[in-house]
Amino acid sequence: MQITIDSANVKIENGKVTIDLNPEQLTALTCSNKVELSTLKSGDEFKLGDEVFIVMEHTDKGTKVISKEFAYEGVKFGDNSNWNTSPIREILNNEYFKKIADVIGANNIISMDRDLTSLDGLDDYGTCTDKVSLLTTAEYAKYHKILGLKSHYPEWWWLITPASTPSNNYARGVYCVNYCGALSWGNCSYICGVRPFLNLESSISVLLNND
Repeated sequence: MQITIDSANVKIENGKVTIDLNPEQLTALTCSNKVELSTLKSGDEFKLGDEVFIVMEHTDKGTKVISKEFAYEGVKFGDNSNWNTSPIREILNNEYFKKIADVIGANNIISMDRDLTSLDGLDDYGTCTDKVSLLTTAEYAKYHKILGLKSHYPEWWWLITPASTPSNNYARGVYCVNYCGALSWGNCSYICGVRPFLNLESSISVLLNND
């Protein structure tokens, strides 16, 4: 669709140019910046509602993405290092899931199997399935270069990998990404940021982030 700009829809007042567009023209401008998610590369950014996401990778089961900024700040992991019972998991798979589903449809958010093996190799916590999750330490290592090196985050942010488990008489340590982007671990009662991790249907249309 071509948009004609002339004296009929352009005003110049106090050195400022204002262009009046009708709803059809505004829709055309918005849609022109939309692309299919599958066409984006790792590291590309796009918007869902008021949030910006970064593409991590495409797989035969969807496209893995993570929020660019913290969706929540200053949040405790929980009473122990078990992601299954973390209040963050409850928030992400209910309140936050609904927020994203309202934008792209619930069927376009694909469930992910999550491995809760501790970094010292213990599997007390088993596995779980999430619609919205956080990265494991292995996933962070895989995507670290895409997320950027020499980072300066405003606060630490949570991962879901425990440092150890009750069978080793230690159930409070959880891994995080620190201010500088390095892996660290902290007590589950500490407060850190939350960056939701999702697997989306690759064929959805998304709005490119040009900010």
